[in-house]
Amino acid sequence: MTDVGSETHPQAHDIVLLGRVAQYCLAIMSCAAAVIHFAVAAEHVQQYWLFGMSMLAVAWLQAIWAIVAIVRPSRRLLYGGAVLNGVVLVGYLITRTTWYAIGVAPRDAGLSAPLAVISVAAEAVVVAGCAWLLTDWVEQHVRRQRLIAVPAATGAMTAVVLGIALAAAVPSAPAASAASAPTTGAGAGTGSMAGMRMPSAAAEAIRLPNNTEAGDITIPDPNMEMMVGMRMASSTPCTATPTAAQQRAAVSFVNTSWAGAKKYQSLAVAKAAGYRPITPVGAPVVHYLNPAYYQATLDGGPVLNTTDPQSLVYANTPQGAVLVAAMYIGALDGPTPQPGGCLTQWHVHTNLCLTGTLDVVGGVGPGQPTCPPGSVNRVTPPMIHVWFVPIPGGPTAIDGSDQQVVQAAELVLPLRPHNGTA
Repeated sequence: MTDVGSETHPQAHDIVLLGRVAQYCLAIMSCAAAVIHFAVAAEHVQQYWLFGMSMLAVAWLQAIWAIVAIVRPSRRLLYGGAVLNGVVLVGYLITRTTWYAIGVAPRDAGLSAPLAVISVAAEAVVVAGCAWLLTDWVEQHVRRQRLIAVPAATGAMTAVVLGIALAAAVPSAPAASAASAPTTGAGAGTGSMAGMRMPSAAAEAIRLPNNTEAGDITIPDPNMEMMVGMRMASSTPCTATPTAAQQRAAVSFVNTSWAGAKKYQSLAVAKAAGYRPITPVGAPVVHYLNPAYYQATLDGGPVLNTTDPQSLVYANTPQGAVLVAAMYIGALDGPTPQPGGCLTQWHVHTNLCLTGTLDVVGGVGPGQPTCPPGSVNRVTPPMIHVWFVPIPGGPTAIDGSDQQVVQAAELVLPLRPHNGTA
């Protein structure tokens, strides 16, 4: 005779607590967060050893917690998991709001956006899950099969998502080789680099007056001498002749950039607004960054914010510093709008040694294969200049040599307020 009750009331050896199933899944989440922290620790060590070691410490704690959660679960362990991952989450939020974490900014310390999202999500799940397991809501029983099926499904989905994110975080071969082997030689950095425009006769004829002293807006010259370690942000050459609407947009972009930056002709005003030097002070050309304005861009604000540009460029002349350009900086994987079409092209640098706060402390190249301690060689975020002084190429030139920029600054010096050295 069949025992009907056995189908609805499994035997004791066929059931487990729901809490045990949930704890296995939390262990998988903790392992995922640990893998991410292990993956980024090496690069963090290069930027600042203490920050890198903190990543390793977190990774080991998360991995050990996951193992103990499976082999020796306890309420004390649940409290520990909630506290550990809660502290990590709070630290992450602090770095996102203040920009600094033990000397570096995590957005630029090697943790890509997908990895950050996965890590935060996994840690948040562990915190919430531990809190839930500490309640009485998990005393119900489920079939033992779920002890294998549910964690297995969780692990498989986590592995797929984590694998894709880790693969996306690895630099592409062209970018990596460009960063590690800067171009040298007589023709180094010329317009043959990927992304440079080979203008048609119609494009070459474009000359657009504007409100700056930088001269007419023209198509970026493909034969210009780009600096060693520079390349265009896009690997696809910009080949379309700007339309009439794009030409008007380019003029508007340059004019509004100048209108918004005029107040920063005074270096004191720029410093009071939060701009700080990120290249060596006293050099012929010095770049200033406003961390708050750049943070706003990273948080989804406009990239081409002509009222509050992320960066300003000053040239040091014998009579003081001169504002020579506004520089707009995008996120590493963010948009690079071109209101003027090929008149407004973005570039990156591949040979600079950057700290986590985007300070430039050197460059790699012949005789200097590695970066100074506390910095790392990486492809910079995309950037675009609007020049206010007459360097070759006009207001939207890709870049100019320090000598060209200083000479152009001296030409407009009588029209500028007096500053000290930038």
